[in-house]
Amino acid sequence: MATENKNTVVLYFGSFNPFHIGHAALAKYVANLPYVEQVWFVLSPKNPLKESHNLQDPMERWKDLERVVAKLNRENNLSADKEEKFKACDIEFHLTPPLYTYNTLEKLSSLHPDKNFAILMGGDNIEILHKWHKGEEIARKYKIIVYPREGADIEDLCKKYGAVCIDAPQINVSSSQIRQMQQEGEDVSSLRY
Repeated sequence: MATENKNTVVLYFGSFNPFHIGHAALAKYVANLPYVEQVWFVLSPKNPLKESHNLQDPMERWKDLERVVAKLNRENNLSADKEEKFKACDIEFHLTPPLYTYNTLEKLSSLHPDKNFAILMGGDNIEILHKWHKGEEIARKYKIIVYPREGADIEDLCKKYGAVCIDAPQINVSSSQIRQMQQEGEDVSSLRY
C-alpha cells in the first residue's frame, strides 16, 4: 500500500456538479506526484451524504466529465506511446445503491487486481471519515491522500489513519458557488474547466 508504488491509481470521487478549475488544479497536482500512475475521476450519480435535489442529471455530468478528461489529457502533452494520465470512471452507475465508497473501492479492486488504488479526499472529509460506511476499514485497506480544506485540521487525523497529507493548492471555488452564481445570471465561464 505504500504510496511510493509507481502504479498507484488515485481515485478522485465527486459529483462534479459542475466540474471547475479547483477540481482541475487538484487533479493536475496529484497526477504529478512521483508515485501516481493515473487519476481516475469517479463520478457519483448520487452521494448518500448529500441532498440530490441540486444535482444535474447524471448523464449530463458524465458527458461533461468525459470532455474534461479529454482536455486534461490533451494539456498533459501525451505522446502516442504513453498511457493517459486521467480517466473518467462510471463504476458507480453500475452499482446498486446506496453508493458507498467502500463498496466502490472493493468492486474496482476486484476488477483491477493489478492496480494499487488510493483515495483522494479533502480535509473536511477525513474529519467525518468515522461517519462513512466502513470508513475505518477504508483507512485500513486503502491508502488515503488528503488535501487541505479551509478550516480543517488534518495533521492528527492523517497520522491516525496513516494518510498522506499533500500541500496541494487551494482554489477558493465550489460547485455550489457556481450553481448559485448561474442562478443569479452571473458569468461563471472563468470558474468552469
